[in-house]
Amino acid sequence: MEYFVGSSSKIEEVKRLAQIVANSSSPLLIYGETGTGKEVLVKYIHKVGNRKNKPLVIQNCAAVPSNLLESILFGTVKGAFTEAADKKGLFEIADGGILYLDELNSMPIELQGKLLRVLEDGIVRRIGSLSEVKVDVKVIASVNVEPKKCIEKGILRKDLFYRLSVFYIKLPELKDRKEDIKELCSYFIDLFNKKLNKNIKGISKEVMEYFLNYDWPGNIRELKNLIEAVVNLKEEGFITLDDIPEHIKKEKKGLEEMVNEFEKNLIKEALLIYDGNITKAANFLKIPRQTLQYKIKKYGI
Repeated sequence: MEYFVGSSSKIEEVKRLAQIVANSSSPLLIYGETGTGKEVLVKYIHKVGNRKNKPLVIQNCAAVPSNLLESILFGTVKGAFTEAADKKGLFEIADGGILYLDELNSMPIELQGKLLRVLEDGIVRRIGSLSEVKVDVKVIASVNVEPKKCIEKGILRKDLFYRLSVFYIKLPELKDRKEDIKELCSYFIDLFNKKLNKNIKGISKEVMEYFLNYDWPGNIRELKNLIEAVVNLKEEGFITLDDIPEHIKKEKKGLEEMVNEFEKNLIKEALLIYDGNITKAANFLKIPRQTLQYKIKKYGI
């Protein structure tokens, strides 16, 4: 998906920030759960920004062994180690453009220190070389775990977080932007109709009702994969209840369950705000302390 689909208030705010970020050389940190569209956002930033005619280089930090990541990022010179050759790193390849480091929280801490130095002075040194190379690279990094938790777990340097988060964008989960589901479905159906030479017209009202009640733990990626699977198996017409997986049908929630879930989330947020102080949380929620204690026990909070 090359276009960042959605028109909900949360996504419009993300787009607004992205357009500002796109024309700045300052770094960006993105936080989003798996499947929320982090790479799609990066491609959108590249497409609308002043570096659109320059390289966009993407590297998943978890996709390569940690001992190789440094040479991939910074490059090597011949003889630096066994079988090493003169080779540009991703910073040099991305010169003038954007380097996107996905799953930054998988990068070794010691390498994060070297990344920080490049962010500070824009200079890279290939492994085994004494000479330095000046680069003009906009760095975008993303994490799939909340940054504060990454820092607490010791998998993200605090100083690197502060340097990267000159701009910070949090991507909402699909369950928090359900008003975009209809638009996303239309986009994916059109995409796979063209790709698979099919003629699917849309989603039935009954299916859309289930989609809006489902929590989408796999986020946009789960929705995209589901649409792809259905379009593969169907030639034409509308996607009906017979076409969607049973686990989605079972997830449909009644009014009471949705109200309970909403109430539970409100209580959890109030307790988080007041560091678990029940009296203060009860005052905030405008309910008696005893009632709050009962509901905490009821929801197993």
